[in-house]
Amino acid sequence: MAANEYIKKYISISKERSVSEAEIAAGLTRIFTGFDLLDMSEKYHRQALRLDPENPDRLNSLAYFLIDNDRNINEGITLVDSALNSRPDNYNYLHTKGWAFYKQGKYQEALETLQKSWDLRREKAVYNHQAYVHLEAAKKAVAGMN
Repeated sequence: MAANEYIKKYISISKERSVSEAEIAAGLTRIFTGFDLLDMSEKYHRQALRLDPENPDRLNSLAYFLIDNDRNINEGITLVDSALNSRPDNYNYLHTKGWAFYKQGKYQEALETLQKSWDLRREKAVYNHQAYVHLEAAKKAVAGMN
């Protein structure tokens, strides 16, 4: 029961600070994912997107969640493709797409897309360890194909 009280407090404080409903829902996704409560996390990912449907970051966030957790890779690809339509050189969106290719066993496409994401990320001097790990996994998979 203490967890419910903390969540209520988070929502209350967020509202006091004029945080949007979509941002509150996005915050709840991080809380529930952190506790491995994936059904609840998905519920709030979808709510955040419903509340802010034109936001490509929301599209990508739900896409990555669905792909990374093997919940619905095909839906994730559709969502990330929509995000990429608005920002084709966004390294986060490209990472999501590359990770989807990897999860589908399309290792060459994964490597190409993750490498492009990595190169763009490095141009901006933004290191992300998970992106690095995913790129290395794709390199290993492609090397294993030869």
